[in-house]
Amino acid sequence: MPGNPNPQVPGDVKDPGAPPELDRMAVKISHLDRLLGLTGEIIITASNISILQRHLSTSAASIDKSSMEMVKNAALTANRISSDLHHLVMDIRMVPIRDTFLRFRRLVRDIAKKKGRQVNFEIVGEDTLVDKTVAEKLYEPLAHQIRNAVDHGLEDPLERQHSGKEPTGQLILTAYKKEGFTYVSVSDDGRGLNEARIRQVAVEKGLLSPSAAAAISQAECWNLIMQPGFSTNIEATEISGRGVGMDVVKNTVETLGGEVLIETAAGRGTVFTYKIPQLSAVNITDALIIRTGESYCAVPIGNVVATQAFDPREVITTMEAAESIQYLGSIIPLHDLRGLLSGAPLNEKFDTLPVIIIDAKNGRIALKVSEFIRPQKLVLIPLPEIFSVRGVSGTTILGGNQLGMVLDPFELIALATGRTLESGEDRGAFGVSGLDLSAAGAFEAVPDGRGAGPAEEFHEAGEAARPADLDENVAEEFFIEIHNILNDLNEDIFQLEKDPENIRRINTIFRHFHSIKGNFIMTGFTNVGAFVHEVENVLDRIREKELSVSQDIIDLLLDSVKNLELGLSQIRAGRGYEVTDPELLAAAAKYRRQESAQESSADEADSDTFHLSPLANILYFAKLTSRDVRVYQSFIKIGPSFQDPSLAVYLILKRLAQIADLMDTVPPLDKIERGLAVSKLKIMFSSTYSLAEVNRFFEKQLVRYYNVTEFENMMME
Repeated sequence: MPGNPNPQVPGDVKDPGAPPELDRMAVKISHLDRLLGLTGEIIITASNISILQRHLSTSAASIDKSSMEMVKNAALTANRISSDLHHLVMDIRMVPIRDTFLRFRRLVRDIAKKKGRQVNFEIVGEDTLVDKTVAEKLYEPLAHQIRNAVDHGLEDPLERQHSGKEPTGQLILTAYKKEGFTYVSVSDDGRGLNEARIRQVAVEKGLLSPSAAAAISQAECWNLIMQPGFSTNIEATEISGRGVGMDVVKNTVETLGGEVLIETAAGRGTVFTYKIPQLSAVNITDALIIRTGESYCAVPIGNVVATQAFDPREVITTMEAAESIQYLGSIIPLHDLRGLLSGAPLNEKFDTLPVIIIDAKNGRIALKVSEFIRPQKLVLIPLPEIFSVRGVSGTTILGGNQLGMVLDPFELIALATGRTLESGEDRGAFGVSGLDLSAAGAFEAVPDGRGAGPAEEFHEAGEAARPADLDENVAEEFFIEIHNILNDLNEDIFQLEKDPENIRRINTIFRHFHSIKGNFIMTGFTNVGAFVHEVENVLDRIREKELSVSQDIIDLLLDSVKNLELGLSQIRAGRGYEVTDPELLAAAAKYRRQESAQESSADEADSDTFHLSPLANILYFAKLTSRDVRVYQSFIKIGPSFQDPSLAVYLILKRLAQIADLMDTVPPLDKIERGLAVSKLKIMFSSTYSLAEVNRFFEKQLVRYYNVTEFENMMME
């Protein structure tokens, strides 16, 4: 396994609990799309300048040496800038695979606990950079692979001990780069694949005859497990064994232009490795420009094996129809490119025949062409969905603003060999679907009643609602921040489990939960924010030395992160969310402070009265005499809830402030801020709404969503 390529010297070691340095920032995908478009325009312009320079250098017209030198320098500069910009755009899309890998710590922990396994989960190469879309698409196949490893691969502790192994199984997730490929592997030291059982199941399912099953190689045997519906488990479990998954793993990896490699040894374990080409931005690539008849085409450089001029007499003809050539000792079928694309073959006569040899995952062929032009960086323009041209993945603008076709090598080979591509079949590394630059789904900001007319217009969607004055782009930035924090939290909590006395780590985790709470409340999801406040209070008690970090608290923190990840995905999909897991809520309530509310008298809201400041008094009388503003006193009783009463009061006041100006509360705000609120509250406020409208607002908003069990509003005369 690769080691750390950048080891730190002792003086450079940072405290693990210290907050990370800010070296990255969120970039809107729409802005990145625009940047890619501009990059493409610059590349086309640079190519045109280069062509102009070559044209002028061979032109018969006289051009002074100084002007010629200026054009030449402009061409060189334009090519350098376009190349640098292309690489920069590629780098912008690159992210460490760390965030994807860290998400599996919780998964391994949960499955191991459920299956009674002891697992030591290690991550190697988490700083390996991959394209953002690749990192996202790898999550599902890796999750399935890890579930299989824990459920099928690793043995029970007693079984391992009887086999002479350590009771704790080893599961290692690794990433590294090598020779233009990214390698991601999942390895375990468990049972290994059962070769005899795989061959037997292949026969039972009718995939192979008994003789064919016995004749296939070991590598072909391993590949059988990636057939749809294939499973060696007699019974399916809730985790795996239904024969659904390895085919999806294979398809996903192949969609990225990669392949799945399998190494296994009976009793010693299995390694599944994904070998994935390092993809660049989907609409910019290096290609070889060729001419076939009157048409100009571009072939992705990655699919070009060789270009060569053959003597027509070297072409091998079989049965007066099929043609082939010999290349490096191999016989390669030869086809006419123009004939494949249009059905009308070339009718040109050649002293030497230009041939391009291409390959893809489905084979290798040679193509007759008219002329090789030059390599060029170009921009792919995908064909609209209403067009379907076999062998062509899109169009491009060549030098001189000439339109060209971008060939699809995978489909060309399928066309030449008589295969029909099935819907959704992988088209190789240059398939248009290789990368997805589309932005995440937009969210509707739903009015919550601020400035509304009658109370009936107040929105009733509860936690699906969002403050009307919160821009949806701003909300998305809050959600991105929550997502990034949750990724960091998983690792921080696991590190805290190893070093429970690390106060810096505890403070970091506390700050993370505090930031998450603020972001949920700012985006209108106050119930989720209230739950996070509960977790925050547990951490605060740890900071105050009232509690020690125990395994139960670690479980509480990890389960909280898991629920918040689920909640965030629901919210970003446009749905509401509320933490309802009874075990999690009970665990949070178990560590709730009990003594703070005792400092506040239970009947304070019944007996005490408002204490308006001199300024509030002036405002009070000014509003009483105003024709458009009414002053109210409200009495509210809050029912028992999983959230802290002070937080419930804070959220009620925040919601009420949307239709009213708050003047005073009993208990006073300073007690509420110190967490000393109890179940009863009196509020004095002014509003332009009538008493009936205010009552309706209380019924629809406070009773329904904030557990207000009783209320009474009185308008002051």
